[in-house]
Amino acid sequence: MTGKSWQQASLDGLAALTVDAMPAVEALLLDDIAEYLMGAGPRQPPYTVEHGSRVVSALFGAIVNSARFTPSEVPATPEIIAARAQIVRGAHDFATRGIGGISRLAKRVIPAALGELETHQNSPEKQTCLVFSYALLAVASGPRNLLDDESAIGVMQIFQAWDAVLGQGVVLPWRREAASG
Repeated sequence: MTGKSWQQASLDGLAALTVDAMPAVEALLLDDIAEYLMGAGPRQPPYTVEHGSRVVSALFGAIVNSARFTPSEVPATPEIIAARAQIVRGAHDFATRGIGGISRLAKRVIPAALGELETHQNSPEKQTCLVFSYALLAVASGPRNLLDDESAIGVMQIFQAWDAVLGQGVVLPWRREAASG
């Protein structure tokens, strides 16, 4: 995000997001959240706005950086395809509201993330699943906070699908580089 404020870079990312970029967003977001919540051992309470802000940063980072990565495997079901389209529509709707849209999205993600961290503090895997899913649901529901059932189901399937892909031994390129370095 060099040269622009994080807010402008995030707005540009939301506005430019495409369905084709969604698998990269998903992989980047899941990897970042999993590393944050499970990488150095479970995060311990008390959970604060800083924890929620870190999730927002992961979400915007995944959106902004999605053009730099193309996953070799792209899970898809009809519900996932519908969810991806809805996430893009929601992202565009947030972008049309400018900085206020970013603020609204952050104010939706932060308390949801904190709630899931607190509720599932003994299960970092469940925290990862639900924080990831809520971040995508927040975007998909747009500024009006409305979401159809098919898209909501699709968002949950997105996590399950990526969990299966990664569980089969697929290693993201930057993880391969880190392991060999």
